[in-house]
Amino acid sequence: MSVELWVAIIAGALALAAPLVLAGIGEGFVERAGRINLGIEGMMIMGALTGVWAGSLAGPLAGLVAGLLVGLVLAVVMNLLVYRLHANEIVIGLGITMLGLGLSTYLYQLWVPSGQTNVAVATVPRVDLGPLSELPVVGPILFGQSPLVYLAVVLLVVAWAVMRFTRFGLAVRAVGTDPASAALRGVRVERTGASALLIGGALAGLGGAVITVGTIGSFTPDITAGRGYIVLAVVIMGRSRPIGIALGALLFAFLQSFALLSQSTSLQLPSELYQSLPYLVTLVVLVITSRSQMRRLFKTVRPA
Repeated sequence: MSVELWVAIIAGALALAAPLVLAGIGEGFVERAGRINLGIEGMMIMGALTGVWAGSLAGPLAGLVAGLLVGLVLAVVMNLLVYRLHANEIVIGLGITMLGLGLSTYLYQLWVPSGQTNVAVATVPRVDLGPLSELPVVGPILFGQSPLVYLAVVLLVVAWAVMRFTRFGLAVRAVGTDPASAALRGVRVERTGASALLIGGALAGLGGAVITVGTIGSFTPDITAGRGYIVLAVVIMGRSRPIGIALGALLFAFLQSFALLSQSTSLQLPSELYQSLPYLVTLVVLVITSRSQMRRLFKTVRPA
């Protein structure tokens, strides 16, 4: 395998990691607040479809905004069902995922009936960084990316700063650690949890739009291919911390990029192995990470 191929694999990994990082940042807020959003997959695929639809009408920026808004709307629905109607959060999250998968396919078939050519939209243009992008090896990897990759990096830093230095971040951590104690200290537990889910839903929808408007330029049913569940795994592996989320997303994206590009090499391996490799390795790392976290928990609660 040549140096050029490895450069392409690593550059592709950064692009593939962007939607996972965006959705992961949002889910990090949700889980730090003591909640869980199993509707990420549904929010991402609805954001992907809405992004293409809005992008076909008003350009890629409108597509990204539309994807973010549809994720936000689904998060509002989830908050209403959980906090006002006292529905089970796990069931509602799974319901939103099933709704998103089914509704996106139905709306897409209404928009592009069977037999018609798929709608292609303009994607977000790459930023020309001049001589930097022409540097050997480093240039294509770091300076030849879509602006959405740099947006994901910026939001990682913002999420870390918000969680560490702001009153909202302190409230989120307090609610996730001990909601009863947080309530005694004047923190509005429900409002904090609901706000965290709104952030998670908006970024999940944005992540879905990044897949279509940011990279591919079109929509097909099941285009997210389980990335919502990968986001959940990445957040667990990263312990809901921005840096951990980024590393987990990069691991999955690197393996996915490797699987896509290595099929053109002389490695005579079944294509099914390439396709399953990112998911298998992510599962193994998730199990190892979960076991180590459980050991630390048991050591903490073990009586003296």
